[in-house]
Amino acid sequence: MISDPDDDRVIVASHVHGAMTDVRGRYVISGADFELVTDGSVRSGGRGEAASSLDLLVASLVSCALNAFRYDLVPPGRPERSVEIFARVERDLTADSLGTLILECFFDDVDSITAEDLVDQYKRRCRIYAAVKDSLPIVFIPHVTRA
Repeated sequence: MISDPDDDRVIVASHVHGAMTDVRGRYVISGADFELVTDGSVRSGGRGEAASSLDLLVASLVSCALNAFRYDLVPPGRPERSVEIFARVERDLTADSLGTLILECFFDDVDSITAEDLVDQYKRRCRIYAAVKDSLPIVFIPHVTRA
């Protein structure tokens, strides 16, 4: 459903343009302040060299998590925390599913209970996670490190 442009309850949350390039299977995705080069997968006839659509989906989930983890549950007056995430999608070669996304999250200077709470907060609040979790199972592996 397309909304009425005069409806003040609706915002444009994302505005993206996609275009083919002169290189078969390579595309340019742009917004007002960014430009990305993407490739179709080799399986679908693309080059498979630049970020794929799956890479972009995974990057979206990682970006949301980093944004949430850096500030959520930080007491007032304390600095933002440092978190690093390594993500991978594991797929059975005989399956047509996307596979399972594994997010290994390294939290500096938090205890394991806080790390689990941060993951729970992310799962409850991230709209992208909510939209894809049934099609792309996501497993979080939190690690607590000391900076």
